[in-house]
Amino acid sequence: MAVDRWTFRPLSLPLAAACVVVAGLAACISVAQAEDVSRLIVKFRASSVKAALAPAARVERLADTSGYALRHVRPMAEDAQVVELGHVVPAETAARIAAALARDPDVEFAEPDRRRHPLLAANDEFRRAQGYLDDTPGGISAVLAWDITTGSPSTVVAVLDTGIRPHADLAGRLLPGYDMIAVLEVANDGDGRDPDPSDPGDWLLQSEITGNFSDCTAGNSSWHGTSVAGVIGSDSNNGVWTTGIDWAAKILPVRVLGKCGGYDSDIVDGIAWAAGLAVPGVPPNPTPAHVINMSLGGDSSCAASYQNVVAAAYAHGVTRAIVAAAGNETEDVAGHSPANCPGIYAIASTTTQGMLARYSNFGSLIMLSAPGGQFKLSLGNEGIIAISNAGLTVPGTDSFRNLGGTSFAAPMVSGTVALMLAVAPTLTSDQVRSILTTTAKPFPATSDCTTARCGAGILDANAAVRAAAGIVSTAPESVAVVEFYNAVLDHYFITWAAAEIANLDAGNTPTRWTRTGYGFRAGIVAQPSTSPVCRFYIPPEKGDSHFFGRGTTECNATAAKNPTFVLEDPAFMQMMLPTAGTCPSGTVPIYRVFSNRPDANHRYMTDRTVRDQMVAKGWVAEGDGPDLVVMCAPS
Repeated sequence: MAVDRWTFRPLSLPLAAACVVVAGLAACISVAQAEDVSRLIVKFRASSVKAALAPAARVERLADTSGYALRHVRPMAEDAQVVELGHVVPAETAARIAAALARDPDVEFAEPDRRRHPLLAANDEFRRAQGYLDDTPGGISAVLAWDITTGSPSTVVAVLDTGIRPHADLAGRLLPGYDMIAVLEVANDGDGRDPDPSDPGDWLLQSEITGNFSDCTAGNSSWHGTSVAGVIGSDSNNGVWTTGIDWAAKILPVRVLGKCGGYDSDIVDGIAWAAGLAVPGVPPNPTPAHVINMSLGGDSSCAASYQNVVAAAYAHGVTRAIVAAAGNETEDVAGHSPANCPGIYAIASTTTQGMLARYSNFGSLIMLSAPGGQFKLSLGNEGIIAISNAGLTVPGTDSFRNLGGTSFAAPMVSGTVALMLAVAPTLTSDQVRSILTTTAKPFPATSDCTTARCGAGILDANAAVRAAAGIVSTAPESVAVVEFYNAVLDHYFITWAAAEIANLDAGNTPTRWTRTGYGFRAGIVAQPSTSPVCRFYIPPEKGDSHFFGRGTTECNATAAKNPTFVLEDPAFMQMMLPTAGTCPSGTVPIYRVFSNRPDANHRYMTDRTVRDQMVAKGWVAEGDGPDLVVMCAPS
């Protein structure tokens, strides 16, 4: 649906950073700005008597009963809706309207659709050093972590930001992402949502400070998303540009910020898509992210839409960490979203001396601190050196900049989590959080930070990666994979995950699954001789079941051939692959059969007789060699 260019105005403005140079020092002051709102996020109750109505009809009825002029704009992830007000109103008025609508028995929640912004405090001063990677009291000790691992290409880190430029130092690292910006003038690329997350520039001219941008600030393009991605994973040990924290992880760019920031509705949908959840009107994400980085924010409490999507992202099972910058307003992070949301890692910024950076937000909701840069000429390695682009407005040539802000502390943590998952891919979200906080460096005795103000301590990548590797070393060599059967669907399903097994045994599904008594062993820790077994969810229109692909080649081919399949885990288990259909000593063959029906389903077994019985029923055997073996399980 086309949206009038000037219908929407900025809905949540941060404190603009005004920087001046005095006696060689860069000083930044904060200037409060007004805020106007023209849209709401509304979620209707699924249990309401009006649940059978289309969302637009429910919005129309809500307008009639409330007396407010409302128009349905579009659906969001997690069944929320974007609703346009009849006119622009101050933020306080929008909050009162939302509160009034939320009292309607048909409404689960209503909230202003606010605007968030890149959290950047930048300075042009050039410094080559990246001392924050060193093993110092204020550094993150990444140089020692690299003795354990430099990362894995199986790990995916989503960067929800301004998009991405194809910088030379990100060669081979970028996955196909998505542009989630729905409003044309914010997108600045001539269209709305599309599969091109390229950053066209987010510059704003003084002459544009009107209409939709009347309470925005003029400035050059930031190339913020490219810089953040570079902190996480610039190509490294290649003799050029900068050193990323993870040298191998894949970067998934999700564009949610454009001219004058981005709307909550786009950011929430961006989180959902990055995590592998469904977003109305957007193709499924074939490579859900294990880590989601958000170097963005704005003033407000944590909205219900964020709380819902964060909980859903973790529950989906692929995403282990959602990391956000704490903000650059020198205020309590409790008033800055989404960093203040439950489940999100709020990251404050410290200096290389372990002091709280003078711009950084703080408070009891901070989980951890990490170097974010602070401009001081006497400390030559104090800034964050990150890749960028030379264009002041539209894209130019590759470049790099000296930067600072909690925007660059957050990706330090995201990059470290990626390293942790490289050595321990089965870590849970709770384990990731626990390792980061328990291994953090204590604040130096001279620091103005305390655990009540700046989180558990300063990020220690080395200790975190070694702790993660230690968990792997005590993990079982193999686990029991249990097979279930659903007579209503005539489908089979396998899993080793205790929570899934308990859920199926308890009957907490629309139709009943029962154990068949069959199963086998599987590895869950990668070994030199094993290959990852990926797990795809096949959507209802193609089967409403799961497929387990053997090895990276088959997994990549499956994703390419079936773009609607949802990759739930790139390494759900580990198996050895047969050679010409023959399994190595100490393993047993796994056979796979395909239902050969429109509702696709596969069955996996070690019993050749059972395999032959399934073939006699019309199922198709798949695999290698004369016996059609698909993979090899521990005996």
